[in-house]
Amino acid sequence: MARRRLIPFLFIGAFFSMGASYRTQNFVVEAATPEIARQVGEYAEHYRREKARLWLLREMPPWSQPCPLKATVTMSGSGGATSFAFDNGQVLGQRMHIEGTLDRLLASVLPHEVTHTVFAFHFRQPVPRWADEGGSVLSEDEQERRRHDLLVRRIINDGRMIPLRRLFTLREYPSDVMALYAQGFSVSEFLVSRSSRPAFLNFVYAGMAQGWDQAARVHYGFNSVEELEQAWIQYLRSPKQTAPAQVASAAATLRSPSADQVVVRQTAPPAQPLQDFAAPRPVYRGQSPSPEDTTTQPFRPTSMSAPACPGGICPATSGQPPRAQLLPPQYVTPQGASVILPSYPQ
Repeated sequence: MARRRLIPFLFIGAFFSMGASYRTQNFVVEAATPEIARQVGEYAEHYRREKARLWLLREMPPWSQPCPLKATVTMSGSGGATSFAFDNGQVLGQRMHIEGTLDRLLASVLPHEVTHTVFAFHFRQPVPRWADEGGSVLSEDEQERRRHDLLVRRIINDGRMIPLRRLFTLREYPSDVMALYAQGFSVSEFLVSRSSRPAFLNFVYAGMAQGWDQAARVHYGFNSVEELEQAWIQYLRSPKQTAPAQVASAAATLRSPSADQVVVRQTAPPAQPLQDFAAPRPVYRGQSPSPEDTTTQPFRPTSMSAPACPGGICPATSGQPPRAQLLPPQYVTPQGASVILPSYPQ
């Protein structure tokens, strides 16, 4: 246990050896310049307050140790990864790395990664990948949400859809990573639009604890996951309001599960297959890299093109996805006029 408690300090010590730093109450930021470090730190604190209020209806207490946050500004695609260590219902340590253009880091990547920390605080154990990534994309800006809305339609039309019964039970990233991100976002948006963010988190917890059919019946009135799936497909066929997904209801209540073993998890697709080790040894899911390897770690994908499968051919999934050909989303403006986005991302 003594060694585990040193994890946050080791992270921070390694981070202080690189570039300019900026310390806030809950983050220690490393960036190329003091101004970038300050901007990232202030935005991180802002999103930490904002996303906790949206998802949990309250702010999180200050962390016992600040989260090391490395921000690398580049002119290429943007992405990020956050690693967590869980033990006996507690978050032992966490660290974050974001990379890309500064505008996308502040508007999209940072709120995504901070939402992972909100979910970690609430669940105190790894969250199903589809909900963890889907809810985090839902926390991003409108530009990124619309990109994922277009992408999920393309995935369904191309026959790449993962049946929800399989998607809900995935503990790790599938070979077609973008299908998990896009479907996770779309299903999360659909369920939040029918209830609230806290109600969605309760559904996820119930699915983890009691099974997804039971959770669908109790929390959303669907008799099965397949019935939920059909309703979601119909939701994609229907015109959408331009207003963002429904804000959390003040009447909703939250339940927080706890974990009983150490888990180290990274919120980025792994570079190679991962292993689960039997208790009482730790369970490693995307084990955190050493500080010097951070720049080579894979981030959440930003490509909207071909499936991430060897040779472009994804393995068959269990169950048959529904047959559907979906058009680009049609948005209804407050004045009642319709706007159809003309094309899918290439």
